Amino acid sequence: MSNTFPCKIVTPSQEAFCGEATYVSFPAWDGQYGMQKGLAPLLSTLAPGSLRIDSTDGESRRYLIEGGVAHVDSEGLTLVTEGAIPAEQLQLEEAEAELAEANARVTSEDKDREKIERDQRIAMAKVALAKSVAVTGHAV
Repeated sequence: MSNTFPCKIVTPSQEAFCGEATYVSFPAWDGQYGMQKGLAPLLSTLAPGSLRIDSTDGESRRYLIEGGVAHVDSEGLTLVTEGAIPAEQLQLEEAEAELAEANARVTSEDKDREKIERDQRIAMAKVALAKSVAVTGHAV
């Protein structure tokens, strides 16, 4: 019997990932969730952060996701997110610049506090994931 389950990452513009997974770790509104085959049905709000998908070949793929919804049912795991960027495509300098810009907006006259904080969380997650790639040469 296989220990895998179907996993999909869907964005408004594309299907970022579709395949079998042995384990998936994703950021939810109330903490990091881990999923293996047999998880009970679940519907959860995703938080911006790092997503890890382990596959049957022993490889792990990492993505920066920008929030959304995670849905687990008998068909597997589906993550519907505003954005999913493979970790290998992140550039540390760009991520740090985005974080600096998001932090600068905190003291600006911009009244949309929720959007500013969301942008900060995405930028912080992007910097952390980009640093991981820069240090190791791959997403760990």
